[in-house]
Amino acid sequence: MIIRQKSPKYSSIQLSALLLAGALSGCASYMPYSGPRASSMEDVAHNKTLAGIQLVDVNYAVAHYLQQKVERPNLNLLRDFMNPHPLSYTVGPGDTLQVYVWEAPPAMLFASSTASMSTPSGSIMTTIPDQMVGSDGDLVMPFAGKIPCTGKTLNEIGAEIKTRLIPMAHDPQVVVRLVKNHAQSITVVGNIKNSAEIPMIPGGVSVLQAIAAAGGVVKPVNKVTIQLSRGGKVLQLPLEEIIRNPHENISLRGGDILTALYKPLQVTVMGATKETKEVDFQASGISLAQALAQAGGLDGNQADAKAVFVFRFEKPTLLPQWPKPVQLTPAGQVPVVFRFNFSDPATLFAAQSFPIQNHDLIYVASAPITDLQKFLGLIVQIVYPIQGLSTAGIVK
Repeated sequence: MIIRQKSPKYSSIQLSALLLAGALSGCASYMPYSGPRASSMEDVAHNKTLAGIQLVDVNYAVAHYLQQKVERPNLNLLRDFMNPHPLSYTVGPGDTLQVYVWEAPPAMLFASSTASMSTPSGSIMTTIPDQMVGSDGDLVMPFAGKIPCTGKTLNEIGAEIKTRLIPMAHDPQVVVRLVKNHAQSITVVGNIKNSAEIPMIPGGVSVLQAIAAAGGVVKPVNKVTIQLSRGGKVLQLPLEEIIRNPHENISLRGGDILTALYKPLQVTVMGATKETKEVDFQASGISLAQALAQAGGLDGNQADAKAVFVFRFEKPTLLPQWPKPVQLTPAGQVPVVFRFNFSDPATLFAAQSFPIQNHDLIYVASAPITDLQKFLGLIVQIVYPIQGLSTAGIVK
């Protein structure tokens, strides 16, 4: 006797669900998503097509090191830009000088001059008319001849004149005064009320003095970056930092170009955050934690806390050792992905110190469970219409 096993019977809903599950179980990669998943970022380490991208896991030590790398170049440049002798003004072609000469009695050399006058001590003071330093850098002084002035201080010029007059005048004393400064000035431009050339003066001119002399900045202080250019070197400092830290308010030198830049700095935040947006930040900078907070933070229903990334191009000298051999872009940079594991409490300290740069991209990957939720939602959308057709007797 042949016993035939009956095949199991399924309802239309069960059959539909089984068919859909079988058809879609291998199609998770086709579920809609807003960016690379965490697994895609893992491929960076060994995928040949992604060989040029460096994946750097960030902890507090790495974040602190990068923070120091951002600050140290400015500090080193700041030392280079400091004027070691701010009180020593050096004369140059175009400057107008005035010379005063005192002679002890019996004064003879300048006594007959109409510009001479007696002092209570009996000495004779003679005022030499204003003279401009010539293009050759010399000043013509009666009886003393041509006096080299370029690169010399007022006291050094006075000492030279005195040396020349000693054989002819009785115990001469010389004082040189700067009347007009044309040789050394500071150019102040940019977001300034009145772009101007600020003359250098004995005693020096600081960054804030130059900005004040030009009428101050137009934009809010916390959104302005001051750029100092000198001899092919460029230093940029947030104006707010210069005001806050007196040691950054350095004394300038003749020929310096001071530019007030209004640079709206932005970072793009995408992925599983409460809000996808461009976050503006001040010239003084922003950390990863602050940028995420301004975007509403991670979305607790979608975000993978282990997969927070920062994308940027960096200099090849950024790290002493990269995770894998460096491949440069045509622009000579290294594409870098910084990865943060926010499920580790220690990473929160790293996020507080990690410096965000202008035009960075912050991306938060979706958690794997969200793909399952989308998959089940798709099944429900298809099953319920079939259930309605079955109830109507169309599908049996």
